[in-house]
This record gives sequence, structure tokens and C-alpha cells, in this order.
Amino acid sequence: MDLAKELIGRAHELKPVIAARALATEQKRSLLDETVKDLCDAGFMQILTPKRFGGHELHIDTMVEVARIFASACPSTGWVSAFYIGHNWLHAVFPEKSQEEVFANQPYQLSAGQISPTATAVRVKGGYELSGRQAWSSGVVHSDYVFFTGMVQGEDAPAHPLMFLVPMANVEVIDNWYITGMKGTGSQDVAVEKVFVPDYHTVSFLALIEGKHPGGTVHANPLYSLPAITVLSFEALPVLVGALRGAAENFLETSRNRYNSYTGASVAAKPATQMRLGRAFGNVEAADALLRAAVAKTMEIGKSGAVPPQVRAELRMQVGLITKLCCDGVNDIVHGAGGNSFRDDHPLQRFFRDVNVLRTHAALDIEPTSELFGRMLLGMDPGGAV
Repeated sequence: MDLAKELIGRAHELKPVIAARALATEQKRSLLDETVKDLCDAGFMQILTPKRFGGHELHIDTMVEVARIFASACPSTGWVSAFYIGHNWLHAVFPEKSQEEVFANQPYQLSAGQISPTATAVRVKGGYELSGRQAWSSGVVHSDYVFFTGMVQGEDAPAHPLMFLVPMANVEVIDNWYITGMKGTGSQDVAVEKVFVPDYHTVSFLALIEGKHPGGTVHANPLYSLPAITVLSFEALPVLVGALRGAAENFLETSRNRYNSYTGASVAAKPATQMRLGRAFGNVEAADALLRAAVAKTMEIGKSGAVPPQVRAELRMQVGLITKLCCDGVNDIVHGAGGNSFRDDHPLQRFFRDVNVLRTHAALDIEPTSELFGRMLLGMDPGGAV
């Protein structure tokens, strides 16, 4: 059997297990230990790891589909699993020595991190001394490494951002993940204080953005020459699309078994319910189509090993559009699902909370993504990282 299809089949088999654990995942505020074990044992984590290190070296479409399936059962699980998979791609675009160390004993690591340059670094012999605190470190509870982004100070050149790879043994985790949605992602703050990071565990942030990182020279597959934001966007998008599908499927099941408390009439017999269901699954199909088109375009353009800035801006615009479509779709579903759908143990209220928290993510917000694309269309400076 085709390996990608086999992994997707395993994801479908695991979906009801993930759904049954969704409430407990929220209550723990991180993935359950048994869920992480299941994800690792099934071979999902090495989807994007190079074959050289024992990985599957598949493309982003497999990661996207696996994350979408999990998110339709539990968005938090979909989110963290996509980050773990995608961050193994990130390991594979660091310097070769870093990759050899990280993948020395197994074809994947569980790694957290984010790209906002909230840390500071000072140049020292053989590397950098890193200090700082960063938020939103999804999956850090089970992580082996954390990616920090920080500004390098004190060199002859102006301050510039680097990404740093730090083992968990050198990272303090601050237990502050108390939030309305995506509760099960365990996205705690993390901090480091004067931690030494060798040169080979660093990479230029601008090189990551432009796809000029070491991955393209270490590996022949153009997958490892893609810009980081392009790849990392596909960690987030399938979670929204999966959550929309999960909400629609739950709404369909709820509607079949719901009756008016006064008249006893079937809610499914109401034209308003039928129209809302039609819109819900229409939105699901539209979101799926947009996501698959964006993935296909990235894979096709990425064969050349380069994604031009305007194309990157267009893809980010699609990210914003898909996010809005999914959030609006889930909100429409919930508004017609009745008061019981807001009980703590009802999946619909979880989908509702999760997508509306995700909507605020800087990379998913339609306002800056549409502004960026508009500026590119007008021939203006994009005014930030594309």
C-alpha cells in the first residue's frame, strides 16, 4: 500500500479514540500521554523527516490530511500533532550537524516553538548566549526541544533575528495555559536564561522566510527548500478545516436526534435546520477545496525549490480566507444547534471556542494577510515578512 494512504488510514482509525479523549484533553490542558504515544507509535511524527534519517520524507499534503482528520475529532490534538510533524521539517532545514545530532537515535523529535523574536542573544565563542521568554509553545509538555527566535545584540552588524534550537533540559516551562479555546494544546510560556546555543543549532530567520536556509543544500528534495512560513501555515490550516467538518458532522447527528421540547416535532423537519445543514456542508466542501488547492499549488511551485514573494503573499491571503470561512461556518452551525450544544461535555461548544481562539492567531487573521496581498498587487513594499 502507498505509505501516505496507509498513514491517512491509520489517522481515520484513531479518530474515534481521539474524539473520546477530547474532553479529558481539555481538562488536562495538554495532550494525554497515551495520545502522544499513539501518534508516535503510528509513525505520524516522521512524515516530513528526510529518509536519510529514517523518516518518510512525504510531502505536506500527508501532514495536512492527518491533521485535518484529528482536528475533526479534537482541534487541540490536530494542532499539536501538526506542529510536531511540521517541526521535524524545521529540524531538517537547520545546519547539517544539528540534524545529525537531533535525528541520531530516532527519525523524529517532539518540538515546540514559535517565530516571534521575543528572546535576545549575545555572541560568545562558538555560539550565542540566549535569554528570554516566549509564549504559545504548543505541545511543550511532551517536547524534547524548543525553537526560540531572538534578536542578536552586540555584533558589528545591526541587530538581526536568528532561530535557536534549545534542548528541553535547558528550558523553564511556565504553567500559565488558561484560555477559552484550544485548551488541550498545552501552549505554555517557556523561558531561558543565559543558555549557550552552539552555532550549528542556529539558523538565520530571514533565510527561513526566504527559503534560503541550509535545508536546500543538505537535501536534494525541494521540499527542504520551501520558505518556513509557507510550510508552517499548513500546520494551522487543516485544524480549522477539520474543526469545521467535525462541527458539521456533529450538527447533523444532533439534528437527527433533536425534538422541540414543547411540540415534540422533529427539528430535522424544519426548513431552517435543513438550510443550515446545507450551508454547513457546503462550507466544508469549499474549505476542503481551498485547502487542497493551496497545498497543490505549494507542492507544484515548490518543485523548483523557490516560492516567489507574490505567490507567498497569495498563499497567506488564502490562509486568511480559509480561516474566516471556517470560523463563520462553525459560528453559523452553533447558532442553530440549541442551548444544549453549549454544555461542557458537548463537542459543538468546543469547536466553537477553538476556532474563535484560532481566528486571533497572527498568521491566520484575514486583515493583515489581505493587506499584505493587496500591497503586493499594487507593487508596494509588503512592509513585513512574506
